[in-house]
Amino acid sequence: MQWIDEKPWRGIALEIETNLSPREMMIRADIDRPLSKNKKLKSMANQKAVRFFKAFAEAGDARIEAFGNMESEPIMWVLAALNEDFTLPGGDAVRGCVLLFSKNEKRENVQAQFLTLRGAGNSTLHLPVKVRSTFRNTLLLSPMFDDEMTQKAKATIDAGRQAISVFASDAGRLAEHQVDDETANRYLFDVFQPGVSSQLPVIGEKEIEEQAEDKTRKAIAAFKNAPGQELESARMTAWGLLNAVTYTVDHLLLKNQDTRLRQAWFGFNATVKKRAFDLAIGLLKKD
Repeated sequence: MQWIDEKPWRGIALEIETNLSPREMMIRADIDRPLSKNKKLKSMANQKAVRFFKAFAEAGDARIEAFGNMESEPIMWVLAALNEDFTLPGGDAVRGCVLLFSKNEKRENVQAQFLTLRGAGNSTLHLPVKVRSTFRNTLLLSPMFDDEMTQKAKATIDAGRQAISVFASDAGRLAEHQVDDETANRYLFDVFQPGVSSQLPVIGEKEIEEQAEDKTRKAIAAFKNAPGQELESARMTAWGLLNAVTYTVDHLLLKNQDTRLRQAWFGFNATVKKRAFDLAIGLLKKD
């Protein structure tokens, strides 16, 4: 199996290293393509959505680092770094980010989600944040990102930073929790094949050979061999198990990178990651 150590959007999104204007971002990313009959209105809606993304991120002192869209759906998105990072034993660095996106062609609404990006293996995990996550794109009607929206953006991003801080504590506990092969196999079956897992009293090599689907096999291999799994934090730990799942979802499932990213962030596989996190926390409670 070929192991990938690149960001899951590499090649299908623009990596932003300088302070580009919304128009420059769209031109460089080759995104200003019409999805509706009225090209001018579509182009203006896209530009104003990117302006909103940029103003929202800046209101919370977040810096946009990537910008793209999903070819199969009219989803436009940016990813911004929050400067809320942590490092686990062995140099396992994790960054906090905010994902801003608009799913509708008219770009009337913008949504915010928070996620972590693990440097080793470049896999992502969304974090639940109990704060308003959908915003009206006020720049469609007004030239200014007003004070009220600025305060909403700041409050939302501050809540995201707090969620990442809490997650850092959870990640530390997961990194300290050792697991054996039987526990690892059952966990990965529970994530990807819960119906099968409950029927197996033991999950060893024989059960893997006879019962494991391709996605489960890939995750089992990723637990031992994916980038970053050799680090102290991940080697035979619950943290390593969680990252085996996120790595598999972000890099190994589905054939098309655009579809893989869409499913990992917005589709069914986003729920797979959530289940993986819940089950990993559950391992801690069993002690």
